[in-house]
Amino acid sequence: LRAQGLIWSLPEDGILVRYKGVYTQQVRRSDASDGDLTLTWDRIVEIRSVGKEPGDFNGNSVPCRWLEIKVETGKSPEGVLDAGPGGIRMYKLLVPESEVRGTVDEPVTMTRSVFASHIPIVRGFRKIGDEPTQEMESGLFQLYPVISLLRHYPTLSEGDKAETSVLAGEFSTTALSGTVVMETNVYRSTNSGDFLRSDTMPFGVVSWKAKTVVEEKGTTDPRSEYRESSIISEEMSAIAIEQNAESEFLVN
Repeated sequence: LRAQGLIWSLPEDGILVRYKGVYTQQVRRSDASDGDLTLTWDRIVEIRSVGKEPGDFNGNSVPCRWLEIKVETGKSPEGVLDAGPGGIRMYKLLVPESEVRGTVDEPVTMTRSVFASHIPIVRGFRKIGDEPTQEMESGLFQLYPVISLLRHYPTLSEGDKAETSVLAGEFSTTALSGTVVMETNVYRSTNSGDFLRSDTMPFGVVSWKAKTVVEEKGTTDPRSEYRESSIISEEMSAIAIEQNAESEFLVN
């Protein structure tokens, strides 16, 4: 199995899925008298489909879908998330429908495919906090790490099948897990994700736990000298599915 991050499939236009959970950053401080530094925030992620239109992709006019993704990260002192001036990120993406395949294999010929760690887009816009809206120049969009710590995993391990109940409803799910390791001579990053996938869940993912562990060492030190320097993790679950969702991100 090969995973396509947080977006495996496209639901009917006008569907919104809202996830809620916790985002944690832990910094290792072996020399500090009070130990490691751990910071925790609440997080809400929304994905919505807000329109269809043709777009020019690889020299052809193809059916595309406008997807909007909103991430709010902050504290909830009164039970309502306060993201602060820079804690809201919004993206509006025109995605070729054929490129949401539920797989990271991107066909290049009739008999050959390559690994793709991104979602191709025809047009894209982003807005971070109170900053002005900016058009995205790249024709690629990576969900990791700005939207989620879930990645496009080259391979997945399949676990139990079960009936899973979350606030958004009940779903027949399959447990999946994947790992991606990136390493240089001074740095190693290990990302792992465990999530519940369902064919009846809009966009495909019911809940997930993911983390990225960063290790560091000296340039000439052996690999056995890698030591953890930070851990970033998130745990998210679908809390609502809405119909007739409209755009929150207006662009010219």
